[in-house]
Amino acid sequence: MSLRPDIQARLEALDEMLAHWLAHTRHPAQFWPQFELLAAEILDQCAPTERDHARAHIKAMLKRHALELPPWHERNDGLPAGKPEN
Repeated sequence: MSLRPDIQARLEALDEMLAHWLAHTRHPAQFWPQFELLAAEILDQCAPTERDHARAHIKAMLKRHALELPPWHERNDGLPAGKPEN
């Protein structure tokens, strides 16, 4: 599955920012909130059929920079378990 050009462009821009951020942040705690926000915005713009591909692209870009997603990064885009409250 390919990504729409606008999603692909946003992922590429995020990838280009990584080197700059990593060179200028003093501690990972400064990096992850900003990265999470931008990655989440991209994923929110993805069609359901694009999300897995976009997530794989994000993981690959982090791997190229020797980073791993923190455990809290994994988003669950499904419906919450249990009955909705009325």
